[in-house]
Amino acid sequence: MKIGIINNGIGNVGSVLAAFQFYKYDVSLLESSREIDAVDLLVLAGVGSFSAGVSSLDASEYWDKIQGAVKVEKKPLLGLCLGMHLFATESFEGGQFQGFGWIPGKVLRLSDKDAKVPHIGWAEVQWNDLAFSNGLHSGSFYFMHSYHFVPENPETILATAFHGKSKIVVAVRSGNIIGFQFHPEKSQGDGLRVLKNVVESFS
Repeated sequence: MKIGIINNGIGNVGSVLAAFQFYKYDVSLLESSREIDAVDLLVLAGVGSFSAGVSSLDASEYWDKIQGAVKVEKKPLLGLCLGMHLFATESFEGGQFQGFGWIPGKVLRLSDKDAKVPHIGWAEVQWNDLAFSNGLHSGSFYFMHSYHFVPENPETILATAFHGKSKIVVAVRSGNIIGFQFHPEKSQGDGLRVLKNVVESFS
């Protein structure tokens, strides 16, 4: 399986690349939208604001190409942090902006009054599909975010975690797309293992 990480300046793709290379996968950074056709699994990693992510993907001609690859060709895609947020119908981060709309739902600011925002640090993740927790040790992952994805359909929720006393969605899946709120590339051994579980789920 050839893995392609979209490289358009919205994420720390170097560490994501290194995480996949740990298992000696055939992985590379995609420098243009034309290279999407040559890979079997797309990875969309991102940090920063929702609107900046949309603008960057549109300006670099990735947006329409990714949309076609996922919706028409049914190419598998993994979204990380902002990459997962872009699955949503819309985001209210700094205004109201449209996402890819693959999984109906909204991206909203974290609202637990007893917890710090942004949420930075480790949190234990509860998986609804145990295939993704295969081989994990602590079950905790590293987070760094101020907004979270609230999907409309509970069946798309792959995993949850607590931010303060509030349970939030931290992983989603619908058909050929999977998204994680946390950063597997920053989550040590369990982060590496969950990436392996993703690749195996699409193999």
